[in-house]
Amino acid sequence: MIWLEMSREEKHGGGEWSFQKCIWGPSHKKGTNNKWLFWENILNVRKNDIVIHLRGKGEEAAFIGFSNVISDGYETKDRPPHAGVWEYAESFYRADLSDFTKFEFPRKLKDFFFNHQNDLISYLKNKKERPLNCFFVYQAGRLQCLNGAYLSKIDSVLFSLIIESKIPPKDKEVSIENVLVNEKLREVVQRRGQEKFSLKVKENYNWRCCFPSCNVDDKNFLVGSHIDRWADNIEKRGKISNGLCLCCMHDRAFELGYFSLDDEYRIILNEDYSDSIVYGKGMKSAQGKKIKLGVVLPDKEALQAHRVRNIIEK
Repeated sequence: MIWLEMSREEKHGGGEWSFQKCIWGPSHKKGTNNKWLFWENILNVRKNDIVIHLRGKGEEAAFIGFSNVISDGYETKDRPPHAGVWEYAESFYRADLSDFTKFEFPRKLKDFFFNHQNDLISYLKNKKERPLNCFFVYQAGRLQCLNGAYLSKIDSVLFSLIIESKIPPKDKEVSIENVLVNEKLREVVQRRGQEKFSLKVKENYNWRCCFPSCNVDDKNFLVGSHIDRWADNIEKRGKISNGLCLCCMHDRAFELGYFSLDDEYRIILNEDYSDSIVYGKGMKSAQGKKIKLGVVLPDKEALQAHRVRNIIEK
């Protein structure tokens, strides 16, 4: 998951509660036990999530960098040294951060709103989630930050707009450092997404290889394999139906096209590999047999794409 921390105050907690150390917020509103979505979000943060930081006030507000989350969100009676207007709170929500990476060319919020106005307005209109878990709104004919939206979700659409907006001023060249920071963030987000996808796929198949007659159920030797590759089909990224739980050997065989599946989830062997000992001893007897299915069935369009790529075209 990717989150956006919108913090205006430079002190913001102090000590071990300061910027780059953690994200935090009070557990309730003042004078009441009522909760606030953008503080409650902290409890939904998980280890290895990413937090993009939006800092500064007014004209100086900008996306300045990102951090890795190193703990699940939790509630604590510990208190920040400088709680400010939230001094009243009896407890606080918190998630710990590390490895802050600064953008070489921070993107001003005003430029982000100006350059992507139509995209962002359309994004808000199409957003079905309510209450809207987003850091900005469109009011009085303009885009503006939602007051109090301290921590909000960043989906793939917003992530792409934020990353693509991090361009240098016209009078500056793009440095290798800037390119590397952008790529690092992309790679971190992609890796986190693939890790989450892999876990869900393995859970769907009850932590066992789905290849017929394969009995591997050791977590250390199981892989959440993509049917239609991550790079080939953006729409199917992260969908459990685009994954198979396979042991290391069968995962590699599936990736190389030693076998595929028909629309009834039966094994189709690729005879181009018939001379391989892996083909002869590890797969030949499975021809035409159905794989062990999970609760969520494999996506048939993805299976067709895999067959075309690995068997029909060969």
